[in-house]
Amino acid sequence: MKIAVTGASGRMGRAFMEYLSGREEVRALAVSLPHSRSGRKSIEDELAAQLDNVKLRYGLDVIVDFSSPDETLAAASWAAAQKTAMVIGTTGFTMAQLNRLSDILHDVPVLLSPNMSMMMNLALRMTSNAVTVLPNDSVDVEIIERHHREKRNAPSSTALSLAQIVAEKRGWSLSEALRHEARWGLIGPRPEKEIAISSIRGGSLNSEHTVIFATSGESLEITHRSQTLEPFARGALQAAGWIVKQPPGVYDMLDMLGLSEVLY
Repeated sequence: MKIAVTGASGRMGRAFMEYLSGREEVRALAVSLPHSRSGRKSIEDELAAQLDNVKLRYGLDVIVDFSSPDETLAAASWAAAQKTAMVIGTTGFTMAQLNRLSDILHDVPVLLSPNMSMMMNLALRMTSNAVTVLPNDSVDVEIIERHHREKRNAPSSTALSLAQIVAEKRGWSLSEALRHEARWGLIGPRPEKEIAISSIRGGSLNSEHTVIFATSGESLEITHRSQTLEPFARGALQAAGWIVKQPPGVYDMLDMLGLSEVLY
């Protein structure tokens, strides 16, 4: 399997390339924007030229993207024109960008996930199970996420996915229920209809997400921790092998793992 890795010079892109090195069943082909571009080429033209070259020289089965939202959109335009499958692990998209991605890629198979870890995606489904069972009016939900100091977006896309699951299962509007700012002063009792996210950034902290369900007299926590980037690289490779066999459509890791429904 021949994989073009867009964003190959970034933190996750480098980890993915390293994970694939020495594997006989795959060939990783690096694609990334130069750090100092002349300005004569747009992002779209620069990525298209590199992807054209990769396809011409080696052939290409799938693009695995760990770049930035603007670069992802540019790569998606090329993938749509070439009918090439994509795995997108880039985070930090606006809703408008996500809608644009869906419009561009509607004729090709694409797996879009802010978190490629299989265990984290199992935690997403466990969270869905808990929200389905626990009563809305007496169980509060708080989300805590920790990342290294270079993390560019807050809250993390995975934390937002967790919050979205809670909102959907409870029939709430996420925009109305979400709280993502420090509590300070005499704020009064916690509102019943609230999903709070706390973001911690510092040093080389590893990725960690915790969902807390708290009610009178007891609490439940679902936590996922990653010590290295290997789980995300491993999941991305599995996603690449899976998505090339799928019909056109937008999928996520839960579809790949067969966990699109609650488990019980």
